[in-house]
Amino acid sequence: MARRRRNKRYRRGRLTVLLRFLSFLVICAAIAAALILFFKVESIEVTGNIRYSQEQVLEAAGIEYGENMFLINKYAIADHITQQLPYVQAVRPWRHWPNTIVLQIEEGEAVAVVSTAEDAWLISAEGKLLERLGPDGGEGYPQITGCKPLLPTEGSYLSLPADGHITSAQLLTLLGELKERDMLSAASRIDCTDAQMLVLRYAGRFDVQMPYDADYGKKLYTLEEIIKRLQDNETGTVILTLPDRCFFKPDVY
Repeated sequence: MARRRRNKRYRRGRLTVLLRFLSFLVICAAIAAALILFFKVESIEVTGNIRYSQEQVLEAAGIEYGENMFLINKYAIADHITQQLPYVQAVRPWRHWPNTIVLQIEEGEAVAVVSTAEDAWLISAEGKLLERLGPDGGEGYPQITGCKPLLPTEGSYLSLPADGHITSAQLLTLLGELKERDMLSAASRIDCTDAQMLVLRYAGRFDVQMPYDADYGKKLYTLEEIIKRLQDNETGTVILTLPDRCFFKPDVY
């Protein structure tokens, strides 16, 4: 008799656990159904866009009204926008409950032009190819010569040949240091034609020679210190290629 009672309690306990589990599944299914039915995209807000219109951003994003808020892939949306709209540097999509998607746009800016015999490409400080121009385009930006991008397309990132004189990382580091030191506007040309050194045309007065593998931050600091000691009308070549010394060689007229 006692054994039958124990078995009965055991079966009742197992049934209770099963019912609780089934109830949990029903509740989860009800919640999932509610989320699918009620949390849908009804509005999309775009902020931070200047160059591109809201319609252009929405078309690139590919979001459909009525989509489920939970099923939207924020990373895919950001990739679509940055690839299709070259001047967009970053996108931060976020959900504003219950039914709004907000796209925060961060637009980049051109800092230089990579010029070849065939064309020219505006690039950002991060190396993104923003716009294709004619061979004489890009006036007002530093002209980068002596290197040719590999398979350039709008929205892609600068890639240079492995056997070239300068790597894309070195070039972007130099541009970054010039921008950080507020020297970019005074740089009119970066010539990478010579296999031994690059030549930076600076302030319309100086040809600055630097090795490709230089610590550009230190080299630009040295350049600033040399210029401070010169007269405003002096022009010439600043030689920063030697490991143990640097000097200014004035033009001879």
